[in-house]
Amino acid sequence: MNQHRPNNQFRPEERRPAHLSPWHTGSIVNRVYESSGPAGKLRGTAQDLVARYLYHAREAGMRGDAVAMQACLQYAEHYRRIMDRIMDEASVGRFDRGR
Repeated sequence: MNQHRPNNQFRPEERRPAHLSPWHTGSIVNRVYESSGPAGKLRGTAQDLVARYLYHAREAGMRGDAVAMQACLQYAEHYRRIMDRIMDEASVGRFDRGR
């Protein structure tokens, strides 16, 4: 037992329910992703990253850089799929709770 801590004080990980992983921070919709793609390092929710990669794809298209444009579109598609999966899971959860 730690001599410097009273008996009634718990570590934060001891108070967390066992079914939650230590990295669970709330809603999956609000999960923040870090992406190292053709537009550099980006950080944000899946929805934010889709918007940013589409913006960078448009910018690359205006510059005439077809390779960078296609790469950004592929990253945007990846995060769009993540968004779709999140929305599917959320709708299934709402359906199950409605019964």
